[in-house]
Amino acid sequence: MQHALIWKRADGTGMEYCTHTLGERTKIEGKVIRSLKEEVSFVEYNVICDELGNTESVMINYIQHNLVQTMKLQKDADHRWTRDGIHIPELDGLKDIDIGATPSTNLLPIRRMRLEVGESEQMTAAWVRFPEFDVLPLQQEYTRLGEELFEYRSASGYTARLHTDAEGIIREYEGEWIQENK
Repeated sequence: MQHALIWKRADGTGMEYCTHTLGERTKIEGKVIRSLKEEVSFVEYNVICDELGNTESVMINYIQHNLVQTMKLQKDADHRWTRDGIHIPELDGLKDIDIGATPSTNLLPIRRMRLEVGESEQMTAAWVRFPEFDVLPLQQEYTRLGEELFEYRSASGYTARLHTDAEGIIREYEGEWIQENK
């Protein structure tokens, strides 16, 4: 089943159009417009996951000040990651991608972990940062607070509540993103 979403930044500095295709395999595609004081940019991405919900491949185009950058991340069956064909050993073993420009990739660990209300799980994601346009491991924790409510915490100290639908799609990312077409 495919879901088309439009998100708006809570502070008015950006928007995103995204599709989530959920089924035997998960596919996420999005286009993000960012208009921050320090950065005006466009991010286009495509994420494909295997049958277990583990990220397999990610393609990101990042346009900032007329500079076009591209990143292709691949993960093999042994969870070894490459960026543009070059092995990134610090990401080996990681199952999820976290594209920092969008709330869409939070869906992946939420669906994969299948937490019960009151349960928490820590994991580490391959985190794509902007405007640096690099990829690093980032320890994260998800706690299911209610049927459609999660708390997200990262090792950086950042915390937010994520309001989802029954399928785990983010409807509101507290203080950051609000879905326009509910």
